[in-house]
Amino acid sequence: MTDEATLRAKTATLTRMLGLQGTIGMFGHVSIRVPGTDKCFISPGASTEKSTVRPEHIFVYNIDGTIIEHPGGLIPLEWRIHTQIHRDRPDAMCVCHLHAPHARAVAIAGKPLKPVFLHGSFLCTGVPTWNNPRLVVNDAQASDLSKTLGGHLVAQMRGHGTVVAGASAEEAFFACTFLEENAQIMLQADVAGGAIPLSDEEARDCAAGTFNPRLFDLLWKFYERKVAL
Repeated sequence: MTDEATLRAKTATLTRMLGLQGTIGMFGHVSIRVPGTDKCFISPGASTEKSTVRPEHIFVYNIDGTIIEHPGGLIPLEWRIHTQIHRDRPDAMCVCHLHAPHARAVAIAGKPLKPVFLHGSFLCTGVPTWNNPRLVVNDAQASDLSKTLGGHLVAQMRGHGTVVAGASAEEAFFACTFLEENAQIMLQADVAGGAIPLSDEEARDCAAGTFNPRLFDLLWKFYERKVAL
């Protein structure tokens, strides 16, 4: 496949993998930018069955918001999340908008998402919260959300969901997977009096061993086999 065909296929695969995990929900979506261009692939919107998304279902946008290719189906209502972050973050080649149930519950409870276990250690760089539960349907909202994310990997959207930005689809998928698992563990530990966060030193050491391309690729391939069409 060409590079663009590969990235289009990855966008569909990422959608199916997050669907399998139950973190993207009916209303979530993902995007991957084509390196060296202003073009990005965005998965289809609401009511789409995530488990069956194929490359031919993927939208193609310019990061200025222009639709380059409309495959039919529903446009993601919050497509501006992707185009804005791709404009503001040239390093962010993949953007995911999730409705991950445990991460969302942590934000609704007003609790900071702190690293509490080995594979959640990458969260030590900080997880800001966009203090707005509304849909992102205009440029001002998208810009404000992007500013909240800043240079971080993850931002919570209070009363709504989560946004994740990665240097690759594999990195973003790793972050999506383990931010939700970290949030789940936090909530489970509340029954026993609350989770003990990793110290800054522990989190840095753990992240050095776990947040790296080798594990990104292993996790991707593990799930890719599960969602093969």
